[in-house]
Amino acid sequence: MAESAAIDAIRSNAALVRSVARDQLGEELAYDEQAVRWLDGYIQRQHQSGDRADRDALVSTLGSFLGECLVHSFGGHWAIIDGSWGIRFDEKNAAFPFAKVAKQLENGSADSVLSFFTVIPIVSRPAGGTA
Repeated sequence: MAESAAIDAIRSNAALVRSVARDQLGEELAYDEQAVRWLDGYIQRQHQSGDRADRDALVSTLGSFLGECLVHSFGGHWAIIDGSWGIRFDEKNAAFPFAKVAKQLENGSADSVLSFFTVIPIVSRPAGGTA
């Protein structure tokens, strides 16, 4: 799959999360911190259920949504980094939303996507900058 087609698929997955949350769960989600707060709780409930079915599909769709929240909140763009899809902020800073979703599904709140999201602006500041 070409990179642009893969990015289109990622964005479609992110939009799917928003539409399912709205239509089936009554949640209006933007691509912001409040949505990541909701996502964190949703992933935590999936972790606690112990149901490993559809884990790969969850990582794909929820990771797409988390990544779009990062892009909309902090800038950056989707890129293949060391063989994996992630959000590149600059040459030194990147985030891997699919890996983070997988970790919280596996380990629970110790690997919270909300904690991950809130630390991004702190750790991805350009050297000497105040971003």
